[in-house]
Amino acid sequence: ALVLCYFLETNSKQCNLVDKNVIEIGAGTGLVSIVASLLGAFVTATDLPELLGNLQHNILQNTKQKCKHQPCVKELSWGIDLEKNFPRSSCHFDYIMAADVVYYHPFLDELLLTFDHLCKNDTVILWAMKFRLEKENQFVDRFQTLFDLEMISNFPSLNIALYKAMRKGRMKA
Repeated sequence: ALVLCYFLETNSKQCNLVDKNVIEIGAGTGLVSIVASLLGAFVTATDLPELLGNLQHNILQNTKQKCKHQPCVKELSWGIDLEKNFPRSSCHFDYIMAADVVYYHPFLDELLLTFDHLCKNDTVILWAMKFRLEKENQFVDRFQTLFDLEMISNFPSLNIALYKAMRKGRMKA
């Protein structure tokens, strides 16, 4: 999350978030959502239902009366009720942000399905990833069947990479 936040803050001219619709998936403590909000975005911070209380508290404490648009917190269980909770016809996000959402767990298929559901042709995915096991590399390979992926920052000593992605064929469009 720190890597993604640093990128957002230091590249605010080329990655202007003012009045952009941003969703953070797997927001955890909400750090990326807080920074995106402070940079002027309309933010939807999402995570599992049992984490929403802490997420809401952190976001409120750090954004109330400090940002242009107050962020909202919403439940998102990857792959579950996506069309019901985030209808394709009415939900459009300029950016999908994700920090350290790929690690050894049984929901990587659902994570890929969630990226696919939320991403429109003009949506930019900003994704910071810490590599721990071979599973991460396999997920990156699967991710690249749907999305063009560009490494925009690399921190080899930390095993962290920051990626920008868009739907196949849209990166240069």
